[in-house]
Amino acid sequence: MTNRMGVRESVVLGLAITMLAFVSGRAGAQSPVMPLSKAVVSDDVAKRTLMKMQINAATARALVDACVEFARASNASYSIFVLAPTGDVVDAHIMDGQFPIAVEAAELKAKTVLYARTSTRAVTQRFSTTEGRLPRLRLGESGGLAYYFAPGGLPIVVEDQLIGAIGVGGGAQEEQCAHHALTKVFGPQPPLSTAAPATGAQPASGGRGGAQ
Repeated sequence: MTNRMGVRESVVLGLAITMLAFVSGRAGAQSPVMPLSKAVVSDDVAKRTLMKMQINAATARALVDACVEFARASNASYSIFVLAPTGDVVDAHIMDGQFPIAVEAAELKAKTVLYARTSTRAVTQRFSTTEGRLPRLRLGESGGLAYYFAPGGLPIVVEDQLIGAIGVGGGAQEEQCAHHALTKVFGPQPPLSTAAPATGAQPASGGRGGAQ
């Protein structure tokens, strides 16, 4: 009887360990590919700059490379900017065939994300009329930021901390390119919004100089 109880307890314990490993494995699979500590500047850099919560150069380059990968897979071309929360350019890449307006738009989108703390699509949908956008066209300029009304800019958020922004311009799937890059580098991201812009008096297109 004692031996049977021992066997039963061993089986139960084994099943419990197996289930714990399974659950832990699933939790690990849902964790970010890159934790915050690896995405931001090192402690030594932070001591020199007095700023810790900003994306480091290696991570910014990984985002750019992932976006370029997305572009090449669809035979497209994009302008890509990754900015620190201060608005400074950490990394950027202009693929062949880009017009100057697309380059400027990509940077403005990233600046808009930093200014509004949300995606440029959300900004575009919130202010969908000319009347809503005109008073905001010059907002942020004094601080090096911007309001630019076109999708393609996404915040870089890791463990509930904004460490930068990515802006993409010049192609048909700009927002998807940025989202692909964030997903590849950091893991699962919030789904992109598919909601149509709110209807209002007079629709407006683009930002400063048109949609890119």
